[in-house]
Formats: sequence, C-alpha cells, structure tokens
Amino acid sequence: MTPVTVQPHTEENPPTPGRAVLVGPSLCVMPTLPPGTEVAVELQALDRLTYPPPQEATLLVAVHEAGLKAPNSLHTQLLGFLDGHLIWAGALSETHLTVLSEGGGDPRILLGESIGTGTRLFTVVWPGELVLEATGGRLGTIYSGERPWVVIGETAEQDILAAPLNEAGNPKWYTPVLRREEVLISGSSKDAQLELPHVWSLPGSLPSVGVVAPSARDRILEEVTAYF
Repeated sequence: MTPVTVQPHTEENPPTPGRAVLVGPSLCVMPTLPPGTEVAVELQALDRLTYPPPQEATLLVAVHEAGLKAPNSLHTQLLGFLDGHLIWAGALSETHLTVLSEGGGDPRILLGESIGTGTRLFTVVWPGELVLEATGGRLGTIYSGERPWVVIGETAEQDILAAPLNEAGNPKWYTPVLRREEVLISGSSKDAQLELPHVWSLPGSLPSVGVVAPSARDRILEEVTAYF
C-alpha cells in the first residue's frame, strides 16, 4: 500500500474544512464541522449568492448527523440567527466557510420548529439560480439549475423555507418522492424527489407557481419532520 504523507498545519499549510478518510485503496473526503459551529461565508462565495445571509446574522452549522458520514462530499447546512430567531438558511460546501468558534448545541432543533409552519406551506416556487453568474461554473455543492422548490416552512421574518425538487432517479430516505400527479404545476411530467439536505430561505415575495396535491401533504410532512 502506498503510504499517505500528512503535512503538519502551519501558516503556509493551514487546516481546511473536511477530513480525509481511507476507504479501501483510496481516500475520500468527508465534512467535519459539527452542528453549532459558528462560521462565516468566504467573501468570494458570498458575493455570488443570489440569496446571501443578512450581514447581521450569526451563522451556525446545522448539518444532519448522517451528513457527517457522507463520503466525497463536503456539503453542509447553515442557519442564520438574529436575537435567537431563525432568519436565514442556506446549504453549501464547507470549503467556502471560515470557522469563527466551535459553539455548542444543535440549531437543527430551531429549524425543526420552523418546519411545517407558515401560510405558504406546500406551495411551489421558482427561485431561479442560487448562484449569480452561473455561467462561471458551479459553486461547490450549491444546488444548480432552474427548477421548482417546495415550501416546507417559514422563518421568523416570514421568508419561506424551501427544498428543491429533482428527478426521482435515485431516491433515498432523506429525499421524499412526489409522484408527478402530486406536484400541481404546469409541465409536471415526472416523479420528483424533495432534496431535504438543500434547504434555503427565499423571499416571501416569490410568487407561487403551483402546489403540492392535498392528498400528498400529510405523508410528505411526516417525512420532512422526521428528517429535521
């Protein structure tokens, strides 16, 4: 087996988010920042976000424990708080974050309290690209492409919390499936999965382009609340 050389951390070689883990004959990278870690989004990434966090928000990692075991992905969930209230959510890669403090506690509890709330629950919105200048390439693990999003909650400032829909090609326990007849929007022709690890807060002013069928809402809400 080829030996793996680990360089010590110095000013010239600072630590970066993520950890290398030996899996069989090769290395994979996993996220390392536990829930409650206080972070800042690096400026180069922040300037490209369509829906950036408010400047006054305290940003905390709120990744699901299963996400810390995901091989070859540094994807994480962030929440923004002001005076203890949830005001922003975004999902991106640890590579765009700077750690400010280790923090403590699990902010996912407060996210869970916001899931299933609000007058826009189970409406469908079309937020456009999450990254400005999308032609410049993807930005880490941020969801790309124009697609419908399902509203699953509301922030303290009455912005909506939503997760993207993707073609149901590889559904998992954290991606509830909606059959094509359960997504009541123009052009719905395929089954879709709701990508719960990619929750973003979006402006409450976004118009609805459709709804989730009433017959599917109890089932989806049960699966969504189980995840959060």
